[in-house]
Amino acid sequence: MIGEVIVVGDLKLRDDASLDEYNRLGERMYDIVSRLPGFLSVKSFKAADGEELTLFRFASEEALEAWRRHPDHVETMQRGHSEFYASGFLQVCKVIREVGPFEHS
Repeated sequence: MIGEVIVVGDLKLRDDASLDEYNRLGERMYDIVSRLPGFLSVKSFKAADGEELTLFRFASEEALEAWRRHPDHVETMQRGHSEFYASGFLQVCKVIREVGPFEHS
């Protein structure tokens, strides 16, 4: 959808990160974001070399901004940087062109 916002995340966990706590927080964040207007989806993909990317899709910049500023998300992001992540990046992209959907027979 033209104007849709996609966030690409490539976050590397620390070796000593608590996976149980990380997963618990991830489930909690998904429960919150999935109820926000304009949230479309989140999916993670792992490459053969071990790199893992997560794609978040939002209907608009306003929808992304509502998530970015959500108090529980802000607190969890701070914990992510102090407790869980060794490195990483986020890229915020806007859809400017779309082809499809199409089917081949």
